[in-house]
Amino acid sequence: MTREYLRAGILVAVVLAAATFAGVTTAATGGSIDASPDSPGETAEHTATVTVDGDAAGSSWNGLKVSYDASDASNVDQRDVATIGIDEGDDSQGDTIDVNASDDLDSVSESNNGNTLKFTLGGSYSPQEGDELVVVYEDVQNPDAGEYEVNLDVNPQSSGGETFATLAIESETTTTQEPTTTESPTTEEPTTTTTQTPTATTTQDDGDDASFGSDSGVSLVQGGQPYVGASPDTANETATHVAAAVVDAEMGDSSWTGLEVNYSGTGADVSNVGQNDVVTVGIDRGDDGANTTIDRSYASSLGEVSGSNDGATLTFGFDGDYELQEGDQVVVVYEDVQNPDAGDYSVGIDVNPQTSGGAVTASLDVTEETTTATETAEPTATATAEPTPTQTDAPTTTANSTPAESPGFGTVAAVVALAAAALLARR
Repeated sequence: MTREYLRAGILVAVVLAAATFAGVTTAATGGSIDASPDSPGETAEHTATVTVDGDAAGSSWNGLKVSYDASDASNVDQRDVATIGIDEGDDSQGDTIDVNASDDLDSVSESNNGNTLKFTLGGSYSPQEGDELVVVYEDVQNPDAGEYEVNLDVNPQSSGGETFATLAIESETTTTQEPTTTESPTTEEPTTTTTQTPTATTTQDDGDDASFGSDSGVSLVQGGQPYVGASPDTANETATHVAAAVVDAEMGDSSWTGLEVNYSGTGADVSNVGQNDVVTVGIDRGDDGANTTIDRSYASSLGEVSGSNDGATLTFGFDGDYELQEGDQVVVVYEDVQNPDAGDYSVGIDVNPQTSGGAVTASLDVTEETTTATETAEPTATATAEPTPTQTDAPTTTANSTPAESPGFGTVAAVVALAAAALLARR
């Protein structure tokens, strides 16, 4: 009996221990890991996401650890981080973020023979429960085809936010079959398809205007043309400006060390623009993204923002860690620029002004002040108000007509009085 009680006691202890571990609250859920391209053996861009839950909610975000079974991340460093931030409420698709945390990224380190990657942050941001943490980074070598379990740990110092995700690497044969399937319907389609293709290409080459969206509201001419725009584009307003230029063959394969926007002769004032006024800075690889879309944020490499030439020239300085490629589009969006008077102005954009090898010119269009419309409306309001005194006169006329009835009433009274006197005289 004693042994049976002892065995029962051990069994109860094991069950209690298992229940205790099962009841531990995790601080991360919904992890995902994706590779692009997802072909075996390829050097790829990986996207890791984790949804915050439990203990990590409300605490400072100071790190994320990604532990692979087979992928090689030994070449990944801080320069390879394309996006790092928070999708508040986890309500957006893909790598879209609401809060850019690139300015808080302190370091990127690898260990365990390149199988473990750790992103360390300064803790300036505090994600809330349900927020999604997003990190996009390059230079990871994919493993062989298959599915692999990847461990994702939020704030690994406290080890309270572990979750798991599956990395799927497709086989090479699957990738080879896909173009074959695509070619068959293309061949079967009639001449109409062939006609539509050049039409779409012609439209893109024309460089149609496209809205930048809620971030800035300005327009960008696509198709490799340099661009400077303002939002609002009203004369003498404080506005958000965007400057964009495409890297040519001469600038290709050189480090990006700076960008100069020269408003000389326009009357625009950039003397109030500082580093905190930079909304977006980065590279659209191949100039294939719409609006101010960038493939790589360069915020963490922005060393200085300075105005000169009596507020007519704005210079952005970078640490030169990124190598420009021919066809890349550099994009900078910045606030606190005072627009000049209405008109069309020529603005210079110089990529790497230290070498003066990438100077181009763009047109800035500033419209008339909106106050003109208000002044036009004022006479209309005055004209409308004129009938008001006329209406006031109308009741006055009516009031005067009331005493006008009095003489008629007095005459009748006099006639009645005479008749009464005559009657009395007869008596």
